[in-house]
Amino acid sequence: MLKASGLKPTLLTLFLAGWLPLAILAQKPPAPPAAPGTPPADAPKAAGQEPAPGQGEDEEDVITLGTELLQLYVSVTDKQGRPVNNLQREHFVLREDGKPQDIAFFSAVANGVLADDPEASTEPENRLRPPAVTPEGRYFALVVDDLHIAPGNFLPLRNALLNFVEKNIVEGDHLLVLSTSGTLGFLQQMTDDRRIMRLAIERLTPRNEAVDQGSFGFGFTMTDYEAFLVERNDRQTIDFLTQLYIRSSPGTPPNQAETLVRASARSIAQRTEYLTTSTLETIRAAALALGNYPGRKTLLLATDGFINDEFNRNGRFRIQRVLDAATRAGVTVYSIHSAGLEVAAGFDASQPGRFDPTGIGLSLASQAQQARQDAFRELAAATGGLTFVNTNDLSGAFSKAVADASTYYALAYYPDKKPDGRFHKIEVKLNLPGSFTIRTQQGFFSPSEKSIQKAAGKKKKQDAKLSPEALAAREVKAALGAPVPPRDIPLRLASTFVSNDLETSFSLAFPLKDIAFRDVKGRKSNTLTMGFVVFDLNGKALMAQEDTIALNILPERLALAQAGWGSQTKSLKLAPGMYNVRAAIYDPITEHRGAVNRWIEIPNVSKAGMMLSDIIFLQVAQPTATEPGDSQPVAGQALPPNLAPINQAVRRYPAGAQLVFVVTAHNVPKGKPTAGKSNLAFQTQIFRDKEAVYVSPLQRTQSPPNADGTLTYAGQVSLEGLAAGQYRLKLVAYEETTKKTAVQSQDFTIH
Repeated sequence: MLKASGLKPTLLTLFLAGWLPLAILAQKPPAPPAAPGTPPADAPKAAGQEPAPGQGEDEEDVITLGTELLQLYVSVTDKQGRPVNNLQREHFVLREDGKPQDIAFFSAVANGVLADDPEASTEPENRLRPPAVTPEGRYFALVVDDLHIAPGNFLPLRNALLNFVEKNIVEGDHLLVLSTSGTLGFLQQMTDDRRIMRLAIERLTPRNEAVDQGSFGFGFTMTDYEAFLVERNDRQTIDFLTQLYIRSSPGTPPNQAETLVRASARSIAQRTEYLTTSTLETIRAAALALGNYPGRKTLLLATDGFINDEFNRNGRFRIQRVLDAATRAGVTVYSIHSAGLEVAAGFDASQPGRFDPTGIGLSLASQAQQARQDAFRELAAATGGLTFVNTNDLSGAFSKAVADASTYYALAYYPDKKPDGRFHKIEVKLNLPGSFTIRTQQGFFSPSEKSIQKAAGKKKKQDAKLSPEALAAREVKAALGAPVPPRDIPLRLASTFVSNDLETSFSLAFPLKDIAFRDVKGRKSNTLTMGFVVFDLNGKALMAQEDTIALNILPERLALAQAGWGSQTKSLKLAPGMYNVRAAIYDPITEHRGAVNRWIEIPNVSKAGMMLSDIIFLQVAQPTATEPGDSQPVAGQALPPNLAPINQAVRRYPAGAQLVFVVTAHNVPKGKPTAGKSNLAFQTQIFRDKEAVYVSPLQRTQSPPNADGTLTYAGQVSLEGLAAGQYRLKLVAYEETTKKTAVQSQDFTIH
């Protein structure tokens, strides 16, 4: 049974000063993260922005399987489109390039919940079992193709996206919002904060730069689809456009008109190809970013459609490059056609130069309408997702996509990783009678041995030009700018706000078990490079620092140290508002990186009403004779001398320990004390999995609030009897005279 006791309120300012170091002078800030897919102002042709013609893989960016295991996410539905449940491993047949594969691991997920424990085969025990469901929540990427969405379609789409955040994103979910134009800037990052999700969506604006129709000469127009057909030397289209040109410019010789048609087509096709490449590369970047997280990830693509010319020698490669990244990252794509319900294709006969009694123009328009859907349909189908077209219920489409992504089977196998430079096809079938629809990833690239060696050699050559310090700075800067932070070294970051008059402190923690060490002069040593930056809501860096963290541990204490966490603390005085805080660490021995970013809000205390500061967690350094059930010390008694701070980013307590906390109440209403005590009372609550495991009675504070309306409260709770796991501490402040309340909560761990 848990017991609680109070500790005497004291001035938190003096307490903090003893262990929160001051921030050092800011250095030149790192640049905000580069926006993927942003075309330059002059928008040159796509050449140089994609692999060279005929190239089997991008030698600048060779991707290999991060582990031996490849995990597939399989959706199975019946004739009526209903999910088929209760299937077992033996019901599935998995093939790669037609060759049967052994299913190493299998699990079923229904409505986001693991149906059964994953079934392991007789694989070696040192091979890790892949998670079908991550305990951290679901991970989504929302890619808004603003390069191809018409301005008139943007308002209903934005409303649907905001509705998606409100109705489909639940506690624990994470969302990365990306625009294909890259104009969201530093808002393009993974977050679990709905305020930031909404802010990113509200900042989306139409930037439709796609060439729906290009013009050359008065009254003559050409669509992007027609331009690609001209580039393919389609004779019917060339003759049709040549006649349109002559009709708009009477007297033009046919040969000259055709030459001008071909020149116009080349310009339109190059521009369209550039925009398509930008869209596909943004989708690919989003898939690769999601690959940093475990379990199944969902990519929601909103687009009016775009043309990927697969007759071009790079067209097929562009699509397969995206599909390969999605397969390796465990990403399923759901395509939502933001154009809504479309009428049959056609042209306005009143438009100059487009009157077409032959019907050729109408046929081309219909083909173009389908061509703009082909690419995004394939992205969904080839990754096991769905496509939603010809519907004005965009909110319903997003809801259906999320629901579909929450029920599936996870199959994993060890593919043949021979570096042959080929695309390997994956097939999944059921060995059951009946008609079923099976959706899953359809394949991956295996890079060639030559490309792997060339990429490794190029990186080694580039790295050799840099000093160790410059190399570390480059890696930290890249980690800080990534939309999804690298997680080779899993970092934790927490902020502690106490008052507008004090600096906000930031605590960074990194697990020492993920840090490598060298033997140096009889010690285990490493020097990490750390980057830390704070942005305001406009992307301006208010603090940017690069530090080194020297680790020197006695060999006999290494095992004990690696069971714990390293830490760093920064502090900065911030005005009320929203801020983005990022930190990164680079290990030069393993070349591993870790990064983390958090959005925090600094309240305006003077306008907030009664509120609580962040909770500061403490621990009892030595056992004390004070029993947990004792009453609060009388006024004038000092805090026990055996309190010590813990890392606020980790907040870990051993089983049976005393959890000690301090919080400051602001704007406490002034009233006449009742029975010689303050009218402000606190209740301490502890939850596990949303279930209360302890609730204290209301404890009225001994002293009235200070003249400025603040009151600092400290409390202590015994954790005896609680099992190891994740918990949440919730504090409720209640002012008896005005009936006002204030709440603050924070997670902690018992280990």
